[in-house]
Amino acid sequence: MAPHAHPTPGPDLTAEHLAALAAQHAATADNERRLAPDVAAALVDAGFARHFVPADHGGTAGSFTALAEAVRTIARGCPAAGWSAMIMATSARLAGRLPRAGRKDIWGQSADVPIAAALNPGGSARRVADGWVLSGQWFSLSGIDHAAWALLCVTAPEDGTQHYCAVPASRFRIEDTWFTLGMRGTGSRSVVLDEVYVPGHLSAPRDLVWQGRADGPDDALSAPLPAAHPPLFAAPAVGAARAALDLWARAESRTGPDRDAVLTRSAAEIDTAALLVEQACLRLDAPGPVGGIDAARNGRDAALAADLARTATDRLFRARGSRAHAAQDSVQRLWRDVQTASSHAAVDAARSNSLFATTFRASLPDHEES
Repeated sequence: MAPHAHPTPGPDLTAEHLAALAAQHAATADNERRLAPDVAAALVDAGFARHFVPADHGGTAGSFTALAEAVRTIARGCPAAGWSAMIMATSARLAGRLPRAGRKDIWGQSADVPIAAALNPGGSARRVADGWVLSGQWFSLSGIDHAAWALLCVTAPEDGTQHYCAVPASRFRIEDTWFTLGMRGTGSRSVVLDEVYVPGHLSAPRDLVWQGRADGPDDALSAPLPAAHPPLFAAPAVGAARAALDLWARAESRTGPDRDAVLTRSAAEIDTAALLVEQACLRLDAPGPVGGIDAARNGRDAALAADLARTATDRLFRARGSRAHAAQDSVQRLWRDVQTASSHAAVDAARSNSLFATTFRASLPDHEES
C-alpha cells in the first residue's frame, strides 16, 4: 500500500462510519481470511496508521483512550477490522522506538504508513557491518497484506538478545498460513525473508521497545509495552461481544425470566469490560510514567475485560441454541472472533495474575506481625 500524502483526521472522528463500512464486508472478510482492500484503505485514511506516530514525523501522537474507543466501535461492525486498526496503531508505536534515521526512512514522506509486526522472534539473524541479515519465517502478522513495512523480532545468535528490525514490503514475501477458528479477517499471515540486509538504523533492541523510555515529547512512547498493549488488545473482543449482544437481543423473539437473565447478565459483563479497558487507557494517558502497580493493574484489568467478553459471548451463543451453529450465523462468527481475540498472549490471565500478585505483595508496607 502506498503512503498517503496528506494528514487525515483522528480515528475517533470516523469510527461509526468505519464500523458501518466494515460491517458490510465482515462476512466476506471471514470467508476470504483478509480485510477487503476498501476497509484497509479506510483505516489508513481515518488515521490509525499515524495515531501513535511521533509528532515530529507528522503523526498524531494520539491518546490510548481515543484509540481504544474507536477500536471497540469498529469491532462492533467487524472484529477483524477493529483488530487491524489497533495493530496499525500499536505497530507504529513500536516503530517509534527505532533510531531517528530509521523513523525517517519509514515516515519521511508520510505518517500514513501501515505497519505489521511480529512481536515474537522468528527466522534467523546474523550481525554484519552496520546491520543484520535476516532469513526464515515470522508468523501471525495481522494486516500484512496491506502493510508497507513489517517489524520483525530477531534473536542475536552470539548473545541471545532480541531486537526488532523494520523491513519494507518489497523485501519479503507473504505465505498464507492463517487458518483459524476466529479473527480470520485479520489475515495474520506469515512473512518469509531470504538473506535480506537490514541496516542498523532500522533496528532497535527489544528491551528499549518494551521498556518505553521516552526520548521525545510524545507521551504515548513512554508507556512500557506490558502496560500499554493489554487494554488495546482487549478492546476488539469487548466491541465484538457488544455486537453479539445487540444481534442476540434483536433476533431473540422469546421473552421471560431466563432470556432476560441472559441479556442482563451479559450486558453487565460487557459494560464492565468496557469500563476496565477505559480505566486502563486513562492511566496510560495521565501525565507521568506508568509503572509498578499501575502497570500491573493494566494487565490484570485487560485480562479480566477479555474474560468477561468471552464469558458473555459464550452465554449468548449457548442461549441462541441450534441456530448459532449454522455456518453463516452472525452470532457464531462473533463468538468465534471473541474466542480467538481473547486467547492472545497480551490478555493472558495467568501471566497478568502472576505479575499483579507479585507487584501487589511487593507494594505492601512492611509491618510487624502482632
